Amino acid sequence: MSTTLVTVNTQARQGVARTITIPVFIPDLDQVRELAMSLHRAGRSFQERVWGWLVTYEPEIREEAAVVQVPDGQGGLIDQERDLWSPASFTIGENGVWFFSMLWENGANKPPVEFLETETLEDA
Repeated sequence: MSTTLVTVNTQARQGVARTITIPVFIPDLDQVRELAMSLHRAGRSFQERVWGWLVTYEPEIREEAAVVQVPDGQGGLIDQERDLWSPASFTIGENGVWFFSMLWENGANKPPVEFLETETLEDA
């Protein structure tokens, strides 16, 4: 883990710019990837705090002939039978502070696509 500084607007909801800079702990990305791959191999939903950050993992969903609701074009919904697929996903962090995700959008057995948000961080 490394200590990094993040600047936060403490009164954004009031429309006022009052910022403070605080230290946050950022986990090593190699350790984060190891955790993500371990959860992916286990294939079960997971939601807990790890290294102080909320971690969520959802396995791939693949259903043939799932009943889903779709817009009917008149402001309502109708049931339709469709194939349903959602890729496995892993997230850790908080949007606007530090956030990392892995999405197995090319298939469960292919390398995941990664996204890292660090714009608000300054090196300590």
